[in-house]
Amino acid sequence: MTKLNSMSVGLLALAAVPFACNVHDNTINATANIPNATLNVTADADVNTVMPSQSVPMTVMVTNVTLVEPTATPPAGHEMDAGHLEFHLDDENTPPLLVTAQTQVQVPIPADTKPGKHKVICRVHKHDDTPTDTKFEIDINVNVAVSTGDGGVSVAVEAGVTASTSTSPAPAPTY
Repeated sequence: MTKLNSMSVGLLALAAVPFACNVHDNTINATANIPNATLNVTADADVNTVMPSQSVPMTVMVTNVTLVEPTATPPAGHEMDAGHLEFHLDDENTPPLLVTAQTQVQVPIPADTKPGKHKVICRVHKHDDTPTDTKFEIDINVNVAVSTGDGGVSVAVEAGVTASTSTSPAPAPTY
């Protein structure tokens, strides 16, 4: 019994010694993949003349993913490859512009979007809303235009680079 107690005390002493662990090089993958999933997104409009508050029509081609609306139940046998699409502007840490399982979409550009270069990010999310590594980005250029109507004055700001003003010449007097 004494031998057992000495051994237990030795193990307890070892347990009290602090051990150093290197956890700095370890990363946790916050995404889960759907095997062989691919994604391609094309804009069905001129991406160089997008206006704030405009919706940009886009076509999505996705393979090896069973698209299912987030509120629906995946079909039997597709629990592991069921997913949906999330669209974001510039940064995926912002609320999504659109969450859908549709392949013909209208992606709304927020009214407060600043003029200039932006990107629309589309990512496949698993049905449990876990983001996957499958994503696609489309560059867009947001423009701002102001028109005064009948006065013939219009100002266009494109990508914050230039502004132009045009006026109509005054009508010639008639005698």
